[in-house]
Amino acid sequence: MPEAVDTEAFWVGTIVDWLVANASLRKERVDLKRKFTQEPYNLSAVRVLTMMDELVALHDGANGARLVLSQNWRLAHRNDTVGDFIVAFLRLVLPGDGRAATDKEVSSAGPMSESRQGRSHNHRLEALRANPGGDWKPVDLEIIASQYAMKFRKITGTHEVFLHPSVPHCVTIPLKARIRPPHVRAFVAMIDGMDEAAR
Repeated sequence: MPEAVDTEAFWVGTIVDWLVANASLRKERVDLKRKFTQEPYNLSAVRVLTMMDELVALHDGANGARLVLSQNWRLAHRNDTVGDFIVAFLRLVLPGDGRAATDKEVSSAGPMSESRQGRSHNHRLEALRANPGGDWKPVDLEIIASQYAMKFRKITGTHEVFLHPSVPHCVTIPLKARIRPPHVRAFVAMIDGMDEAAR
């Protein structure tokens, strides 16, 4: 199997690309806080279930292993926000201790354990840390923020603010201009501060 198929970046990119293609919008308009059925996507619940089937087929074809999304899992996640769905799906397909999480483990895991899972396997955050000058988009930071239960909102259509109750300050990034290294370093420092506060 190609190694790239077993990475967070591959699955996040696949889901975002599917959303862009099926909702007929540009990538920069993807808002992870919105549900698939809400503006600007306006997708039916049936279309979301079809997406799940397409993701399973892609996984099975690439891995030669069968991924099963139970009816309960599908129903529980068809009304998720895009960010929450990505986190839940990554928990199923990314290797943890050498196997994918089962539906039962996913449904019984609370918000804290899901957040910790995201933290221990967050390759995207490490990529930000290693290359703050990369060509990062707001959606890259939003995906990480959703995994860390950070709140984020767009203000005046030009900037986005990230905040968390455990950190006394917020981080603001531009939406239309290039995200510069100081923005990325401040964002990473904020997550580090959240980890310190949690200890």
